[in-house]
This record gives sequence, structure tokens and C-alpha cells, in this order.
Amino acid sequence: MSKPNGILLVLALWLVFCGTASATQFYVNESGWWCDGGAFYGSETPIQSAVTAADNGDSIYVYNGSYYENVDVNKRLTLEGEGADVVIVHTVSSSDQVIEVTVDYVSISGFTVTGTRGSSYKPAIYLNNVHHCNIYDNIASNSQFGIYLSSSSNNVLQNNTANSNLYYDYSGCGIYLSSSSNNVLQNNTASDNCRGIYLYQSSNNTLESNIANSNNYLGEGYGIYLGSSSNNTLMNNT
Repeated sequence: MSKPNGILLVLALWLVFCGTASATQFYVNESGWWCDGGAFYGSETPIQSAVTAADNGDSIYVYNGSYYENVDVNKRLTLEGEGADVVIVHTVSSSDQVIEVTVDYVSISGFTVTGTRGSSYKPAIYLNNVHHCNIYDNIASNSQFGIYLSSSSNNVLQNNTANSNLYYDYSGCGIYLSSSSNNVLQNNTASDNCRGIYLYQSSNNTLESNIANSNNYLGEGYGIYLGSSSNNTLMNNT
């Protein structure tokens, strides 16, 4: 009988211990995280711990609760909360974004993200030089910026609420795009901020069916403001 091929044997053992390369579903609660068929891992920062454990293409589902952590999403993931009315992510550092995305093709939905007012400009949800991300059904509040896109293009912001984002010099903003083009903002609500939706040096974006009202903190504010921005399409906004 011939000896088994060494490469095939190694591959077979890898499949036994690690499984296939298909996407893995992770779950998070206030105490920790686990994946389908796997052990439970306790953590004080369970969302970030699940992100660290995940691979590109995996999905993370976050159950209802209050989470105190700053989350860095540096992998192509789907991050889904049980609902913005029951999943709240609070910052633990006013000098850092609550959720920062630094890779393309990330989806985030179903969260309330809150609390980065401090001595520096920090957003609740921050897209940093990324593309093809989908941010929907979230609430971003009580920060200097609710949702902030920096040098990011071809993203979709849909059905988000960005409210009560203020700053001590009245420059807070609900949704802010800086040097970001070809994005779609649809059915978002930006209210009770200093500025509702603010585009700066951002072109070829589409703003459709958004509501930007009551953005006039202490007499300083705008509903939708375009600064040094061109070729944007605005349709049916209130």
C-alpha cells in the first residue's frame, strides 16, 4: 500500500480541526461572545473581541444590552444589532470614535451609538477612507458628529437617525461628509444638531428623502449645508 500524500494529509487534518472557509456566524451578549457550535468566551469588550476573532466575510449578531467600548472594525464584516431601540454602544473614551470602520465592504445596522463629546472632534460612527459600506437603521447621538465619512466613496447611509450631536463651539453635526463622493444618503433623519447634513469638499453624492429639521442650536445651525461641494443631487428632502 502506498503512503498517503503528505499534502493531502495535512489538508485533511486542517479541515477536521478548522472547518471549511465558509463564513462564520458570531453572537455577542453583554458578557461575551461565541460562534455557531463553539465555546463561550467572556469579555468586558465583547463586540471588539468578536471582531478580533472573526475573519473577513463573517457576521456578528449583537443581542440587546448596553455595551461600553470603542469598536475598531478592520475586517470585512456584517455587524448587526438586535435593534437600535435595544442595543446601545457607549463610548469609554471621548478621545476615540465609538465605532470606526477602516476597511471596505462593511455593513453596520441595528445599533444606538452614543457619547463622544469631549475636547476633540470625534464621531459616533466613523468611516475612514473606506468604500462600499452599508450603514443603516442606526441611531447616532450625543457626539460631536453622528455619522462621519472621511475620504470615503460609494457607501450607502439609509434609515439612520442622527440627533443631538453638538459641540461646545456649536459645530456639531448629524451627518458629515468630508472629501467623500458618490455616496447615497437616503431616508435619514438629522434633527436637534447644530448642523443636520453637512457636505464639505464632497461631490457627486445623492441625498434623497432625508429629513433635516430643528438643527439650530442656540441660533447657530443649518438643515443641509454644502461647502465647496458640487454636482450633488438633492431630491425630496425635508
